[in-house]
Amino acid sequence: MGMSKNALKPSEGVYYVIPGKKGNYTVLSLRADESDEPLHMFFWERVLNQVASEYKLKPGDVIDLKTKYMAIPRGRVQKEIDKDTLKETGKYIIVHGGDVPLSQIKHFILQDFGLIPLSANKMVKWVVDSHEKMDAGDKEALKNAIKRAKR
Repeated sequence: MGMSKNALKPSEGVYYVIPGKKGNYTVLSLRADESDEPLHMFFWERVLNQVASEYKLKPGDVIDLKTKYMAIPRGRVQKEIDKDTLKETGKYIIVHGGDVPLSQIKHFILQDFGLIPLSANKMVKWVVDSHEKMDAGDKEALKNAIKRAKR
């Protein structure tokens, strides 16, 4: 499903969660070690194309949604830094908006970012951050585009 890859080594990066029509979720990940631009905005265009094909969105709507990158759940993976020493602790933090049941997506994210072994050793923390929350306006814009696609 999706572009999931069995990552060998841990990596930072960003991910989006595409809610499927059948109630399933697809996780699209961009590892920092595979890209020079691990920013949501650049990656969003690739994700949006996948959303567009899942819901058969009209081309005009896809153009309008190019700035609405907070329309679906997303998050980022980052190394934990010790506040006092400013050194990496070896642990990872997965920041998310709390917009999707983690039980549905946790495994895919851990797998994509090579964090399954670290997670098994309690070295991965899941943290809700309002910065990663979906935006009501963006979400509404996507919902309306999906409605128009069904006509």
